[in-house]
Amino acid sequence: MQEKRSLVRSVIEELGISRHINNVVIEGTDSPWLEKALIKRKKGTLDVKTYIWMDEAFVYGRIYRLFLYVADVLDGAFLYDPRITPDEEKESSIRDRYNQIWSLYVDSRMERLGIESFFDRALRRNLFIDLESRLGWAEAGKIFDSLWSRELFTYPEIVDLSYHLEERFPGQPASPGSPCIERDLADCLHDPSVAGHIERLDSPGAATVLNDLLSFTAYSCRDGLIAPCHYGIVFLFQNKVLLEFIPSGGHAFVLSILDPRSGMYDTREIGEDADVEVIQKTIKDRYAMLAVSARGQFG
Repeated sequence: MQEKRSLVRSVIEELGISRHINNVVIEGTDSPWLEKALIKRKKGTLDVKTYIWMDEAFVYGRIYRLFLYVADVLDGAFLYDPRITPDEEKESSIRDRYNQIWSLYVDSRMERLGIESFFDRALRRNLFIDLESRLGWAEAGKIFDSLWSRELFTYPEIVDLSYHLEERFPGQPASPGSPCIERDLADCLHDPSVAGHIERLDSPGAATVLNDLLSFTAYSCRDGLIAPCHYGIVFLFQNKVLLEFIPSGGHAFVLSILDPRSGMYDTREIGEDADVEVIQKTIKDRYAMLAVSARGQFG
């Protein structure tokens, strides 16, 4: 711990902020992902509480980057104003983006200074692209490169980008109607719902067919459960998936129906011109087979 204290003193002297810092408290943490610096203003100076991973890997760089945040706060040209910070509870997604943008501003300067750190360009790029995957990986990568190469930010600019990233990079994000597998995956994985999956269909006719089949299943196949999952909608009966409805985002969806006799699934693509009555009969027959099997009467 004494070595860490010496490094902290060295870093704040190098950054030229020592006269503005009244006290520094160091606490250990068991992961570099949990490292942070908390500040409290006190009579024109700052009290700083740091949480530092006790491992020696990149220790100087990890401490240096923490105090770059503190240096930003103390820099009058940075225009730090905590009153405009996105609310962590009410605006969690905006706050995540805000954290990423300020972090990449810190870590890009670390790279230009030639100081090695756990959070290098490759890691920071991957984190940013993962966060902004709805834009598409390629487009998120372009925005990252633009942000990383920028040498100066002010705090209001970071906050503005947190709220209006797509607007500040016109022409780069994919349009809402264009194919984007990354955005489609993100939409599926984030809070899936039956209605959300139906809305993924571009064809109103196909959406109507899907909705009709779901309504029929709910009414005709009792004691089962219709549930959304990350890839589509399933109908569960007796701990088995009897039906899978997988919207593709186009003019059709994929329907898989379990054959209880073989244990295999019949899979077909269903569009707006499908014969709904035939499909309903198949669903009802397969459900009846599974229900009989569940009672031990099916051979």
